[in-house]
Amino acid sequence: MLTPNISETNAFIRMMCGVAMTAFGVGRIAHKPQCTVGRMMILAGSMKVAEGYYQYCPVVAMAKSEQMTEMMPVND
Repeated sequence: MLTPNISETNAFIRMMCGVAMTAFGVGRIAHKPQCTVGRMMILAGSMKVAEGYYQYCPVVAMAKSEQMTEMMPVND
């Protein structure tokens, strides 16, 4: 099971933005069926909805991982 790594507020905002992006993409596809931008908006929006639902962001998890912190030099 995935451990939540974003807050409930952040998850809610991601879900709402994802729903808006998906709706915008569907609207573009309805107007122009071959629209690539509409398809990308649907894909990105659905990913944001899933991140909000599960309260897990893979980019945040990658940024907090040990391997990533070892790769980033600390300027002292």
